Amino acid sequence: MDPVLQGFIMRELDAAKLQKTMTRKVKKDIESHRIACAAVTVLQHGETVLSICEGEKNHDTGEKLMPRDIFRLASMTKPVTAVAALIGVQNGLFDLNDRISDYFPRFLDKYIGKMENGHSVAVRKSEKEMRLFHLLSHSNGLLCEDDVGNDQMKYIPEFAYESNTMMAEYASANVLLSFEPGEGSAYSAFAGFDVIAGLIEKKSGMTYAEFLKKYLFDPLGMKDTTFIPTEEQWSRMVTVHDVSAYKNDFITVNLGRHTFEKFPLHFTSGGASLVGTLEDYAVFAEMLRGKGEYKGIKILDRDVAELMTKCYVPKGTPGRDDYTGWGLGVRLVEGGQVLPAGSFGWSGAYGTHFWVDPENDITAIYLKSMRWYDCGEGTGYEFEKTVMSALKD
Repeated sequence: MDPVLQGFIMRELDAAKLQKTMTRKVKKDIESHRIACAAVTVLQHGETVLSICEGEKNHDTGEKLMPRDIFRLASMTKPVTAVAALIGVQNGLFDLNDRISDYFPRFLDKYIGKMENGHSVAVRKSEKEMRLFHLLSHSNGLLCEDDVGNDQMKYIPEFAYESNTMMAEYASANVLLSFEPGEGSAYSAFAGFDVIAGLIEKKSGMTYAEFLKKYLFDPLGMKDTTFIPTEEQWSRMVTVHDVSAYKNDFITVNLGRHTFEKFPLHFTSGGASLVGTLEDYAVFAEMLRGKGEYKGIKILDRDVAELMTKCYVPKGTPGRDDYTGWGLGVRLVEGGQVLPAGSFGWSGAYGTHFWVDPENDITAIYLKSMRWYDCGEGTGYEFEKTVMSALKD
């Protein structure tokens, strides 16, 4: 047993109670115009104990959400990229401790930035080498969601979005860091994971989309998880909604043929561009619960899979709290939260949210499609509370 779980007794979910309370919660959120729709599932011991599909796929047309409809996953792409990186480690393409400059040499010459007169400027040369695990654990300082990172994101040129490799080359030559690698923690919304995806492209000789399809999606049967949907898949895409100015109705947001609104469709971002169904992501999350294996299909060796849920950002690191740390592409619960210590998962900008609870052997996924609203914190947090409240004494 994982040492963090020692002394805990597994509790069973009351399926009837969970179905009743969560269905009521979802319907109430729809009726109050908080969400337009939701697709939800909870599994325990690999068996489904909750399944919900409620609301409108498109508020303008009144189309109802169907179980096979497709959601923009946004940052729930990041755990997928972390698994892809571990596949690369397992196949000997690279190591988590490798220096990024070994693959993109201009990372050797990085500078720390600060804000001055409303702009990011270089202060001094970085003294520490950025490693692969820094990129996957938000401890890299690269285009973070802070003043230095946000300022630089405004000026990324169009050519950088041609591929993950191009984004990595651009970041290596042009981006100032918010802090020394490993000496801070701040959310790298896409760049850290795009560099990893670029590294995978460079070492595998495949596009990132091809790599994921061959080593992850095809083996697991995740047929509707993709960067570039087919025409048939576009027809199942859930519309992104926003609350109206008066918060008593929805407005639809026309993203066109974009899987993430900031990026061109051809940019297969390792941080934010996948789309997929609830069913597909449940398979992926169940593979994580199974420590690299799903129904006899092995994606990762157990010891390699366990690297994903090791904490890479220790307590006391500037920018992190006392209760949650970072694994590889996932938030780690270390105590003081709704979920028990040892739980891990992540969320997406359009309201997607998932977690795995090893203590109680639970996998839970909540998908909605609301623009920049309640990202993982509101409905996601309430989802956690609702599921945990259904555990039997």
